[in-house]
Amino acid sequence: MIEIRLGTEGDRGQILERMEEVYGVAPARRAERLWDWQWHQDPRLERPGYRGVVAVWRGHLIGNLATIPAGLFVDGAPCQAWWFVDVLVHWGLTRQALREHKRTAQPVMDSDQVPNLSRGIAAALFDHPAAGPIQLGKHVADPMARIGERVGFAPVAQSGGFHRRITLRHPIARVLGTQLGDLTGALIEQAMGPWPRPELPVEPHLGDFDARFDQLWQRVVQRYPAICQRDARLLNWRYRDHPDGGHHVLTVSDGQTLRGYCVVRAFDQGRRRRGKILDLLTAPEDQRARASLFAAALHELRRERVERAEIFVSDAALTSLVGALGFTPKLSKSGRPGPILARHLPAVAEPLYVTQGDGDGG
Repeated sequence: MIEIRLGTEGDRGQILERMEEVYGVAPARRAERLWDWQWHQDPRLERPGYRGVVAVWRGHLIGNLATIPAGLFVDGAPCQAWWFVDVLVHWGLTRQALREHKRTAQPVMDSDQVPNLSRGIAAALFDHPAAGPIQLGKHVADPMARIGERVGFAPVAQSGGFHRRITLRHPIARVLGTQLGDLTGALIEQAMGPWPRPELPVEPHLGDFDARFDQLWQRVVQRYPAICQRDARLLNWRYRDHPDGGHHVLTVSDGQTLRGYCVVRAFDQGRRRRGKILDLLTAPEDQRARASLFAAALHELRRERVERAEIFVSDAALTSLVGALGFTPKLSKSGRPGPILARHLPAVAEPLYVTQGDGDGG
């Protein structure tokens, strides 16, 4: 019989094994390397250890829904919700399991001990109570997005990923050398604008996230209809303690008061140089600080020789800002946009403020 149950730390070995079989060696090795950081150090977890929903058949893990606390606040008050950060179904084992399930479970389909698999394994994982009362996901692959839509997930308005080319210095330098490549790239950049400059002074923040970030969070949490947790402790875990490192923090201040911050990261992806604007937080009405941080982030990524930058937005004003600067929607291979998918999200929680760093972390 197929069992749908809460996943635990004891499932680690099979989860990583299935990831390698389904996604390949590199993603599985990365998940293994980040395991302790993700599942033992996240300050939002009630207790350390893996959390998710798994499907098990004859002792074999055949499906997995990894979930992390969203730290969601609605109208300034905490609201229990979960991000699903990985959905995995081993189709070979699943076909065998479902064939057996149809033969053996039919006489007792009304039994509470038999899960409802009429819509498939993935749907059963989402329907398990441990998956959470409110479920959120982003960067969802097309096949899983279609499954999500069938079980009641809906896109969150004004949300999605955007990207644009920043500079060509890195690929040109691979051919012409750094000095000539930078010169040629700089000439090409003149035609790639617009490139805004910050209206307000923007400074790098090199140390840990401190009390000023807690104070900013306390000031703005009630000004957003819905937003995910961003206190100093969580920011330190996400950006300072992350095993990959390389996160740059930019700030705008008014004296000793922090008005906002932005987190960016540049990295190599094969032969390409990529960059992401992972987080951007100001008071919702402080458009000057927001625009200044965004402009500074673009200049930082250009300085890091990033070819293409990405940002995830779910805010009408920020969507307008990135569109005016030449960012275009990032689409899937089939041409679908990639909004947040939400299930059981109350209407009062929209608009939901989410950035690239929320949920799957990028």
